[in-house]
Amino acid sequence: MDTTADPAHALLDLRRQGRLAAEYPGVRALLAEGVPVTDARLDVYAKAHLSEPLLAAYAREAGHLARHLAGLTRKVLVLDLDQTLWGGILGDDGPEGVEAGGTPRGEAFRGFQRVVKQLGSQGVLLAAVSKNDREPVLTVLREHPEMTLREADFVRVTADWLPKPAGITDLAEALNLGTSGFVFVDDSPYERGLVRRELPEVAVVALDEEPALHVERLLSDGWFDVRRLTGEDRERAALYRGEVARSDFLQGFDSLTDYLDELGIEVRLRPLAAEDLPRVSQLTLRTNQFNLTTRRLQPAEVAAFAAAEGSGVLTVRSADRFGDNGLVGAVFLTREGEALRIDNFLLSCRVFSRGIEQAVLSAVLGLAAGTGLRAVTGHYRPGPRNGTVKGLLPRYGFAPADDPAAADGGLAFRHDLDTELPPPGHLRLDAELAGLLEGHPA
Repeated sequence: MDTTADPAHALLDLRRQGRLAAEYPGVRALLAEGVPVTDARLDVYAKAHLSEPLLAAYAREAGHLARHLAGLTRKVLVLDLDQTLWGGILGDDGPEGVEAGGTPRGEAFRGFQRVVKQLGSQGVLLAAVSKNDREPVLTVLREHPEMTLREADFVRVTADWLPKPAGITDLAEALNLGTSGFVFVDDSPYERGLVRRELPEVAVVALDEEPALHVERLLSDGWFDVRRLTGEDRERAALYRGEVARSDFLQGFDSLTDYLDELGIEVRLRPLAAEDLPRVSQLTLRTNQFNLTTRRLQPAEVAAFAAAEGSGVLTVRSADRFGDNGLVGAVFLTREGEALRIDNFLLSCRVFSRGIEQAVLSAVLGLAAGTGLRAVTGHYRPGPRNGTVKGLLPRYGFAPADDPAAADGGLAFRHDLDTELPPPGHLRLDAELAGLLEGHPA
C-alpha cells in the first residue's frame, strides 16, 4: 500500500506543515520550495517524523545563519562576463551577439542579472573581472538595450588579459578588503581552478553552459545571507566606489602624507543613538580585521551594554572630499573604579590607514582625563583575521599590563594618562561625548 496516497497520512502531513511553519518561521520558505515534510516509511518504521530533505535543508539554513553570526558573511561578488553574466563571447560575437533577454536563453541570463542586482541593492559589492578588451565591455554595459546590470552597478569593472587572480587581488587592494570576503563566479573550469589554487580563501561558484541554473548555484551556499539590512547596506556600493576613487586619487601623490592632507578627512564621534543599533551590531558581526576582541553582538546586546550604568558605546563617522563614509566604527567603554576600560574597538576596513583610529583614541583618553579617571585599559583577543590590530594600543602609548580578562590568550594594556595623544593634524575631529558613560538606554 502506498501510504503517501492515504488521506489520513496526507492530513497529518498538512497539520505538521502548519505547526512547523508557525513554530519555526525559517521553515516556511523551505515548504514553499516543495521540500517534503515527512517520509512515510521513516515515519512508520523509524519514528522519524520529519523527512531527511527537510532536516538537511534546515541544517543548511542554520549553517548559513551561524556563518553570519560568526562574522564570515562574504562582502564582494566577482563575476565573469561571457557566458556568465550574459550569453555569447563578446570578442567573437560582438555586442550585437550578446544575449541578455529577448530569447529563452537570453531571458535566463536576464534573470541572473536581476538576482545579482538585488544582491547589490542589499549591500553586496559587485565587480567584474573578465578576459576581454575594456572598451567593448564598457560599451555593452552602458549601451546594450537588454542589460539589467549597468556599469554604475559595479564598484569596479576589470577587463584585460591578465590572470584573474591578479585582477581579484588588485580589486581587494583598491577596496582595502581581504580576499577572504570574496566570492568568484565563472563558467570556465580553468579560471575557477586557477583562482582556487592562487587564492584558496576566495569562495568559488561553479557555473556551466546552462544559464537557467545560474541563480540556484549562486545562492545555494548562502554566502550573502544576512538577518537584516541597514541604511549603510543600501549605500555600500556607492561608498566603495568612493573608496576606489580614493585609491586612484592616491596614485597622484608622492607621499601618503601629501595625500592625507588633500583628502580633507572629518571624524565625528557621538554616543550611541537608537537608530545606530542595527549598524553597530552589524559592525561587530562583520568586522574581522580591525576588531580588538572579536565579540559578536546582536542589536539587543548592544543596547543592553549601552544602557548599563558606567558603560557607553561611542559611534564613529567619517567623511572626506569624496563624500560621507557613514558610520564606520564603534568603541565599547566601561568605567571600572578609577580606570576607563575599552571593551572593544571596531573600525571598517574602508577607512584604514587614515589616522581615524588615533583620533578616536585621543578622544577616549581625553574623556578619561576629563572625568577624573587615572587610566585607560584595554586588551587584544586574537581571532582568525584581526592580527592587524595586535599592536594598535602599544602604538599609541599603551603599556603591557596584567589583566585576568586577557587570560584567553590575549594581551592586556594600560595607559596612565601621563602623556597626551593629539589627533592627527591632517583631519578635523568633532567629538561630543557628554553623557556617554551615564548608562542611558539608546
